[in-house]
Amino acid sequence: MLRVGDELITLIDPDAPASEAYRTLRTNILMRNFDRDMKVINIISTTAQEGKSTCVLNLAMVYAQLQKKVLVIDLDLRMPTIHKKLKLKNKKGISDIIGHQAEFEEVVLQPYENVDVITAGTKIPFASEFIQSNALKEFIEERKKEYDLILLDCPPVGLVTDGIVAASYCDGTILICASNRNDRKELLRVKDQLEQTQVNVIGIVMTMMPVQRKYYNSYGYRYSDTQKKTTQKKKKNSILSSITKKSDKKK
Repeated sequence: MLRVGDELITLIDPDAPASEAYRTLRTNILMRNFDRDMKVINIISTTAQEGKSTCVLNLAMVYAQLQKKVLVIDLDLRMPTIHKKLKLKNKKGISDIIGHQAEFEEVVLQPYENVDVITAGTKIPFASEFIQSNALKEFIEERKKEYDLILLDCPPVGLVTDGIVAASYCDGTILICASNRNDRKELLRVKDQLEQTQVNVIGIVMTMMPVQRKYYNSYGYRYSDTQKKTTQKKKKNSILSSITKKSDKKK
């Protein structure tokens, strides 16, 4: 299970259980390519501070480790965090490119090998309209020619609908859900939203899970063993699993 707070754990400690979890996530995504190429994926969460942006960056890193060229775009225009986590400047970004205030080459940054980043850029008053714009869709479509994977860091869908709108021009969506952060009613509401808009949810990542660290065999590989789940957690997991099952049926 992934743990928030580790930030770029895939770089800091590649042998950590969290790093292995990101590699497993990468493998699962690669194996979903039998129906369509998963080139554009948006990452959403229900509420803020569930580990969404951390997941975006670490997923980008493990793809880059396979020599895949990755582009990360911060579409959380209201509360952008990608630049903070990477200690980058946010003077110009995606809003400036689409608003014809800057060129792609001026804005794109490369904090790590094979990972390019476009920050949110200048704050704009009409974030929802921006996400829905044909100009943004065309920009992303054009970038698909240059990158193996494009990751969109979108706002929490429990607060605004930007992430659901963005899903319409993505190949797949990953939902981040923090343990003990959302109640059952909130998860059901998000589940209904995703089903009604026919979002292609390709997976759910649970974060902030309580774990016990153990060590496995003489090679020293570490793995995480989750503690016993309460009845409430089982209900939450059944809700989350039903989202992906219904999404798979629609294919």
